[in-house]
Amino acid sequence: MLVSRLQRQNIPTLGIATMQQTLEELRKEPADLLIVDLQLPDGNGLEVLQAVKQLGMNVDVIMMTGFGTIETAIEAMKLGASNYLLKPFSLGQFELAINAVIEQRNLRDENRTLKERLAEESGSNPLLYRSEEMTRAMSLVKRVATTDATVLIQGESGTGKELIARAIHENSNRREKPYIKLNCAAVPDNLLESEFFGHERGAFTGATARREGRFEQANGGTLLLDEISEIPPNLQSKLLRVLQEQEFERVGGNRTLRVDVRIIATTNRELLKSVEAGEFRQDLYFRLNVVPLKVPPLRQRSHEIEFLVQEFLKIFAQKHGKPTPRISPWALEQLSAYSWPGNVRELRNYTERALILWEGTKDLEAADFSLTPSPTDDGLFPVTGNAFPTIADVEKRLINLALKKTGGQRTEAARLLGINVRTLRNKLHEYEGGRESDETSGKTDEAPASA
Repeated sequence: MLVSRLQRQNIPTLGIATMQQTLEELRKEPADLLIVDLQLPDGNGLEVLQAVKQLGMNVDVIMMTGFGTIETAIEAMKLGASNYLLKPFSLGQFELAINAVIEQRNLRDENRTLKERLAEESGSNPLLYRSEEMTRAMSLVKRVATTDATVLIQGESGTGKELIARAIHENSNRREKPYIKLNCAAVPDNLLESEFFGHERGAFTGATARREGRFEQANGGTLLLDEISEIPPNLQSKLLRVLQEQEFERVGGNRTLRVDVRIIATTNRELLKSVEAGEFRQDLYFRLNVVPLKVPPLRQRSHEIEFLVQEFLKIFAQKHGKPTPRISPWALEQLSAYSWPGNVRELRNYTERALILWEGTKDLEAADFSLTPSPTDDGLFPVTGNAFPTIADVEKRLINLALKKTGGQRTEAARLLGINVRTLRNKLHEYEGGRESDETSGKTDEAPASA
């Protein structure tokens, strides 16, 4: 009767009489769900359950029996049974038990897929850095990650705030628990409260079923509130309450729910200025700003650009099945001088486009990156923001470029620059004691300069 019932619902089902035949069939063709009677002619359902687990089969099991006791049910659940039915049961109870198992399986599959996607995204978009500024920031990340402190990450768009937030979660004691993100700027104001706290059926037009909010979904784990500055004033007080008390009610509900959630917030604004302008609650700002973390824009760590470009080229070469191209010294000079208003994200995207369009027969040049020049930029020395290069800036860039081109040979570099070696040496001492040339190459002069 049960087999025909399932088959009528287009669920492929096989009826088997013995424990031995059950195990033989499972070895030949795995099943998603096993419904097993406790009493079998050649054994019992608990033995089947044990054998399934020992074989490492990914199959859910529902136990059914007319001789059930509390002890048997507990034993079955300990061994990994997904559900337990005591005979006699109705077909309605039977179908409810199956639907519950199917829902659990779908949730597990969805969770596994989400974790795999997050791992893939994390691997393809790693947090790369080498500068002292970012090293200090990541040192703070490691110290705060193992606590439950709220972290406020501030920085311009594209600086890697989300990657830092994920690094905090993955290095925390909550790393095995949910990591939920909510972009506060992407949700309409009238739906944001429901996104935060969920809603009950009939709470508003279109609320046809009860829905969990992000705080419930993140229970036990971490909730990232991206672009926190975009939360409307009428919702800021409710958010403050849940941050302080860890409790809330769903929209349209009256039951108070408690959660244990670690909050990480990000913003591309100076949040204190929003407080001073009356756009953001001061008490909410203080509650979020327990551990402040500022991510410097790329233009303030331009010495890191060469490293980032080289790393991105390796990543995208592997992604697109191409060899890793070389990039000319002059191109690196221009990339390092560019303002990068979109920060690391912009640099990453430009680098991927340059590699995709690369013909594979020459070094990458600045033109391959299709940089948008400043209106005051003549194309020779890119202008960064409102800054204009001084004569000293131009001299340093030319000297550095000549040393790179000659592999650090000062005599040859001086010849290219149209000056003598003594003048070059004096310039190097003038500009940071010659460290630029020492970093470029460990080579010395080809010939000693005259006294």
